[in-house]
Amino acid sequence: MNIQKPGAPSAIVYIVDDHAEVSDSLSRLLSSIGIYAETFDSISAFQAATRPAVPSCLILDLQLSDGDGLELQARLRELGDHIPIVVVTGFGDIRQTVKAMKAGAIDFLEKPISEQRLLDSVHRALESDVARRAKEQEFEKVMALYRSLTARERQVIELIASGCLNKEVAEQLGISEVTVKAHRASAYRKMQARSFAQLVQMIMKVNPRVAAHAPASRGDGEAQDSE
Repeated sequence: MNIQKPGAPSAIVYIVDDHAEVSDSLSRLLSSIGIYAETFDSISAFQAATRPAVPSCLILDLQLSDGDGLELQARLRELGDHIPIVVVTGFGDIRQTVKAMKAGAIDFLEKPISEQRLLDSVHRALESDVARRAKEQEFEKVMALYRSLTARERQVIELIASGCLNKEVAEQLGISEVTVKAHRASAYRKMQARSFAQLVQMIMKVNPRVAAHAPASRGDGEAQDSE
């Protein structure tokens, strides 16, 4: 493995290619425009590496000494590892291209690689990973707020988000409307929602069941049936 520069990078491009001259050339190209790169000469070396939680992408050769790059791509997806992948090969064919792209590859490049196209693909891959990580962080934030709700608060707010009025929630749960309002207000506060619409969106993010039953659209006015 060749690490191009020390320190904690803000983004990393991993290069897995068993041809040292190719890896070195790609890492020098990336380094020349300020992109941190790490190179690996095998699938096993890459899998054994510790990867910091920063935006990253993988430049992956298909023909490697210890396996098939497409198999590594599939394995990463099975593990829930969504690192964007730019596939490169000296022996590409239509079947491989289709398979790689269907599995989520950002691009499929044949050697000799166009430097500009590679850089374009890397920039697109890193931007994709930045967006993915931001979305995951937002989900975790909402999930943490959701976990702060009591079981009853979740019941109340999920029924309301699904389209039930306060009176209907009270009837379903066998509690008073006053109690429904109290739980609803507490959920608003704990979820840090600025509006009913935002609260519904937050609940749907963390509970697919609610998303499946929520009305197509509903304004704040409709939600205020018994504030």
